[in-house]
Amino acid sequence: MPITPQELISNLGDLPPLPQVAAQVLRLAADPDSTTDELRRVISSDSALTSQILKIANSAMFGMVREVKTLTQAIMTLGFSTIKSVVIASSAKNLYSRGGTGLQERVLWEHALVTAMAGRAYAKAFRSPRVEEVFLGGLMHDIGKSVMGIKFIDRYSALVRSIYNGDADCLESELDLFGFDHTMVGEALLISWNLPASMVHAVRWHHDPGHAPAEDQALTAFVALGNQMAMDRKVGLGRPESLARSTQQALELLNVAPGDLEGYQLQVVEALETDKNLIRDF
Repeated sequence: MPITPQELISNLGDLPPLPQVAAQVLRLAADPDSTTDELRRVISSDSALTSQILKIANSAMFGMVREVKTLTQAIMTLGFSTIKSVVIASSAKNLYSRGGTGLQERVLWEHALVTAMAGRAYAKAFRSPRVEEVFLGGLMHDIGKSVMGIKFIDRYSALVRSIYNGDADCLESELDLFGFDHTMVGEALLISWNLPASMVHAVRWHHDPGHAPAEDQALTAFVALGNQMAMDRKVGLGRPESLARSTQQALELLNVAPGDLEGYQLQVVEALETDKNLIRDF
């Protein structure tokens, strides 16, 4: 019998909390009356996050002519939406690094980041108005793997090694071993963090975008395509062909003809090449 959401959360116990600074930034980003100075004061209390934001503001992705030297300049350069993405990315990176997956921790994080960047590039190529949401969904799409690595260190580490070696299918193996998979765990985590429903849906359905709510199917499809691109570029655990079903669903949802896919892929690869230093340094 399938596990219920209530049983899932009960089995997981306490989920990792959203860092305090991240929670404050998300609150300010959602408040139309908040100011740049309020955002600066909150972020400046976290020196590592401040450094990360300055690094990203000066990255090739934004093509700045002059160096961005202050946090206020960085906030003005990036805007509230991108600042929110960077803050969630930093929180996600910390959680990815806590999973009990040994040497594969960095692979999980890099896969999440490349998926996010590739998904965003697809969204831009399609002129989607939800580019940042796609980026956030991509960052979080496999966060459930890290939570499972934290909660079930020995069993999940063994499973990850099997997936990494190509001996097991991720979703099927997780369901067989635990009764739930990483998409369900990620969904539970994001709900506990009070993150937007669009992110929750992208995380829950990135392997099955056709089952996402109608309003978020295209967003989830972009995340699925980003996931495929990351795997095709050998950034991640498992075999690229294991994503064939979700990729086909994504293409159908976005009305992409097989002959048109290559053109979009070239745009995405070009974007990833532009941002490769960010992938390396984040």
